[in-house]
Amino acid sequence: MNVGRLLVIGALGAIVTVCAAAALPAHAALTASALEPRSLARAQTIRAQLDARYRILPGRGLAVTEATSTGVVESFTLLTPDLLETRFLPADNGIYYAICPVRTTCPYPARRLARPAAELAPRRLALELALRTFLETSASVVAVSLPTQRFIAFVVEREELAREVDFRALTRALSGNPARTLSASLQGIVDRLTRPRVFLSMGLEPTQSGRDSWAGIPRWPSVET
Repeated sequence: MNVGRLLVIGALGAIVTVCAAAALPAHAALTASALEPRSLARAQTIRAQLDARYRILPGRGLAVTEATSTGVVESFTLLTPDLLETRFLPADNGIYYAICPVRTTCPYPARRLARPAAELAPRRLALELALRTFLETSASVVAVSLPTQRFIAFVVEREELAREVDFRALTRALSGNPARTLSASLQGIVDRLTRPRVFLSMGLEPTQSGRDSWAGIPRWPSVET
């Protein structure tokens, strides 16, 4: 990585730190709610079902190793793709999944087994996890760590995604054998829905309540850096 890029990332980290230290907007605090136990139980079933489908990919198996509550943090603090605004997503009513290459441990899988964030299969799996979770539970946000060398996660909010896609129809379209190549149109949909929502972790930042917010910057910002 060149020095210029390091400086840009450092500057963005400072922006995230300042934003995370501010109080959450009133609407975020009002919409936060605790995750229902039955939602977590259903998420664990979803994890097992998709794990069974994806871990048998020839030579490129992916395991879904976790399904837990995102409530260990207070919120997600995310820079928008244009790097001009910051979004705060309450984390109390969310599900976290971890995707890991088969035969390694995560986070930070071995270099030879790690996958680039641009690879389609992990992002397709992350999107399927989110769609199934929104269809089958009351969770309002889903975060999925990708099998990358650095900690990178797909983070998506129910209401935002619902404005862009029919959950049930897309779930059916993606439910086939993941070893088969998706049509060009479906690949385009996966890219359009996932790439703007993939974030590089900048770590945990303290909030005014004394808890932490997970801070992230877009992996693929829409502006030149």
